[in-house]
Amino acid sequence: MRTKVCLLALILLAVLIAGTASAKPVVAVFAKGMIKMNLQLEWMIGNITDVEWKVFTETITYDDIKDAKMLIVVLVDIDAEFADEEISAIVKWFNDGGKTLWLCGDSDYKGGDFKRIPKMNKIAEAVGTVLRNEHTEGVDRGSNCGKPYRVAALINPDDVFGELKVSKPVLFHGPGIIVAYKNGKWMPLEDKAPENVFRIAWTSDKGAVAEFVEPLPEVHEVGYEGKLVLMAAEVFPDKKNIVFYSAEAPFDHYRGMWTTIYHDVSLDGPAFVTKVVKLGVNPEPVWKALEQKKLMNTLMMVLPIVVIVIIAVIVVLLLKKKKK
Repeated sequence: MRTKVCLLALILLAVLIAGTASAKPVVAVFAKGMIKMNLQLEWMIGNITDVEWKVFTETITYDDIKDAKMLIVVLVDIDAEFADEEISAIVKWFNDGGKTLWLCGDSDYKGGDFKRIPKMNKIAEAVGTVLRNEHTEGVDRGSNCGKPYRVAALINPDDVFGELKVSKPVLFHGPGIIVAYKNGKWMPLEDKAPENVFRIAWTSDKGAVAEFVEPLPEVHEVGYEGKLVLMAAEVFPDKKNIVFYSAEAPFDHYRGMWTTIYHDVSLDGPAFVTKVVKLGVNPEPVWKALEQKKLMNTLMMVLPIVVIVIIAVIVVLLLKKKKK
């Protein structure tokens, strides 16, 4: 009898372990037009092992991605187009709620990179984020890997995304610039971000705007110098959704973010990409930080009123005391 009980317990334990193993959150990668497996993507999959990876290279349907917690979209083939059906599948998936979408844009470099911009912005518009890839290139004369276009981006996230902070820069090779489009108006993100938008990756103070292919940038003047936003996120608290939009990709393009050293510059690309993926599949720290921020904002609004009321009460009491 004891032997049977032990055997049953072992079977139940094995089932539980198997269930736990299959419960890994799914990260889908839509590497549109990728013919051969990208080495940096292989490294991502080989190192981030606490998620289940699904890679699609030709097309996607809703059924392909419906179980995914996170979707990373990279346009590998610059001449490929996202079909309306593919965009509709992404929108339907996103509208299920509890999803994280990472869109990977690019610069307007004349080699063909510029073709990625409108195609990725089309997806951004379809899912309802205000984030956009501006039609230009961001360079950095201060923080780079030997050349201004090899930007060594500084990861200084706004408070809600503080979990993404890393100590060393991350390669954004020939990046675009992330801006916002809201209520029919284009707007920069450097000084102020719209509600629920948070900046993540920046150039240094020696960032600048370069221009290669028409049209001209929607927001920044060509030749502008100063900090520029290279990656941002928008949160949707009602659906518990997040959109990351970066002006470069974690893999592919000329050279992806998953890079530890480039032209003798030490980088934190793998650590940063890993943090983005892990936060994407488990965004609870974001929602907690957002709630704390809202609470603090409410307290800051209420506190002056409370102080005024207390002062008024003290004044009334003092006046009554004088009358006596």
